[in-house]
Amino acid sequence: MPGAQDGCRTSGETRALDSDGVVAMERELWRLRAAVADAPGRLAQLAGNLAALGGDIRTMHVHPMPDGVVDEVLLHLPAEVTEAQLVGAVRAAGGTEIRALRADVRELDDVPTRTVKLADDLINGRAEVVGALQRLLGDVEVVWQESPQPDPGAEFAAEVIRLPEPGGGLLEVRRPGASFTPAEFARASSMLEFAASCRRLVPTRIDRARTRDGCRVTVRAATRADLDLVCAFHDRCSGAARYRRYFGPGPGPGEQGLRRLLTPALGRCLLVLSPDGEIVGMGNLMYQDDSGEVALLVRDDWQRRGVGTILVRGLVEKARELGIAQLTAQTHVDNTAIARTLRTAGLKLAGAPEPGEWSWSLDLRAKAGARG
Repeated sequence: MPGAQDGCRTSGETRALDSDGVVAMERELWRLRAAVADAPGRLAQLAGNLAALGGDIRTMHVHPMPDGVVDEVLLHLPAEVTEAQLVGAVRAAGGTEIRALRADVRELDDVPTRTVKLADDLINGRAEVVGALQRLLGDVEVVWQESPQPDPGAEFAAEVIRLPEPGGGLLEVRRPGASFTPAEFARASSMLEFAASCRRLVPTRIDRARTRDGCRVTVRAATRADLDLVCAFHDRCSGAARYRRYFGPGPGPGEQGLRRLLTPALGRCLLVLSPDGEIVGMGNLMYQDDSGEVALLVRDDWQRRGVGTILVRGLVEKARELGIAQLTAQTHVDNTAIARTLRTAGLKLAGAPEPGEWSWSLDLRAKAGARG
């Protein structure tokens, strides 16, 4: 595809001098996706229309479909080209189901490179399944839902992909305004199978820690397989302790609320276990996009022994690994013990959203920038 250096510039381009005094122009990276009839000359017409806008195609992937093809293009365009102009150029070439979005320069890596990076992140715990699917498939919506069947299978339709989540439940993947291709379904299915293999074969990380009084405890991630242990733990916590955690009575034994807290697709859960294997503390990190919230519950007879500090530090570390930028927590104003614990982990008082409640916040980007 001819680039700007080959003369495919429009008369209205913005030009500036770079540091070497050479004429340069402001350009933006776009991700374009469109369904096109698989007919002679269609691709050439699309390329010609993009060139007329001053486009420089950087990568292109062609997905075969039963009634045509879907073209995925990353291209540079002059900064003044609008989304409407780009969509119009593609539509004039016979394109349908057109999606044009600003892209990040990191998307210029090819699919195999991106897939290997995702696999490495999944193995090392730097990515979770929902985020991995979004990085693999681009601008998609991923929603977790409980499965009505114990072992759901994968389902594929043009408008939706449903995949079994390795940690339990189903993931429903949608791309508003654009269809999925068989190749994308195969990639997504393989990614989920790989994630499931990681959970089976990669040993669960087990850490050891000591409480303030010197007792040696075990710290590990929880899964749905821990549901019975977690139910027993809640039974041993007083109503007051559960109220401080849940701002209400909290979920009862066997309720879906506890199962959701142990679902990896919805967040992360850390457990602290006593030497006899009983859960004495549980911390949750629930997140969406780059924002997360932490919450703690410690058994009454283990409070004020440093269990909460162990949990919150582990959750902050996990949030950093997952690339979460902003971490929050909500507490009762009279819960001075948890206030001290949150301050120890770096969270700061951010306000009082409701009477009798405090909101806490930690900007993880600030510390990452300071380290860099």
